[in-house]
Amino acid sequence: MQAKEGMKRGESRCCCGCLHVRAGAIMIGLLHLVCHLLGMLILAYLITHPEAMPKGDTWYSLNYNGNDTTRGSDNCVALAITFFTFTMTLLMLYGAIKHRAGYLLPFFCIQVFDFTVGCLTAIGFVSYMPNIRTFMEQNPNLPYREELMAMDPQYLLLICMALFFIVMIIKAYFIGVVWGCYKYITSRNLMEVIYCPDTEALLPMTPPSYDTVTKMPPPPPYTPATET
Repeated sequence: MQAKEGMKRGESRCCCGCLHVRAGAIMIGLLHLVCHLLGMLILAYLITHPEAMPKGDTWYSLNYNGNDTTRGSDNCVALAITFFTFTMTLLMLYGAIKHRAGYLLPFFCIQVFDFTVGCLTAIGFVSYMPNIRTFMEQNPNLPYREELMAMDPQYLLLICMALFFIVMIIKAYFIGVVWGCYKYITSRNLMEVIYCPDTEALLPMTPPSYDTVTKMPPPPPYTPATET
């Protein structure tokens, strides 16, 4: 009854009450699906065309010293991870569409893991921030490099932290939507079991008619328990 009343009160809503959590979870799954497809296509292209990999003073060359074999192997690992998360996204979409709550849990766990890694990345970013100018000097192909170099370091740190904070809020909200969808589907399936019993169980319990009672055989004679 509590689950049914909660659903009637509109507790299973998201996006300022504009969407149901199930529709919101499906939209999140479709968004992740498109991003994963694009990521897999880009990684597959870089693996099959290693000459297209940027070289020189880039982030990749700083970390892997321009080793094409290392970069190709790293792309293969990234492709495998992307395909795994792509599969979990498909499971989540299937569970949200078919009302299978268990299929949402793998995607939810990936979301929580990604959120945790993002928090740790933000902490590491703050620790690395004093050397951000050195990083920019070593990466001439960085977008808007000149504008970023001209900014005050503390102001740049504030902007970066604000962006991280916004991204983490969005991720936390997406986690809440998927979890709300999981709770909604679980409550819905439970209500179907409780409020949809067998047809015979829905029939009212009425006493037998007089004719039925008169046609029943009489009960056995009473025998005192003290008789032997």
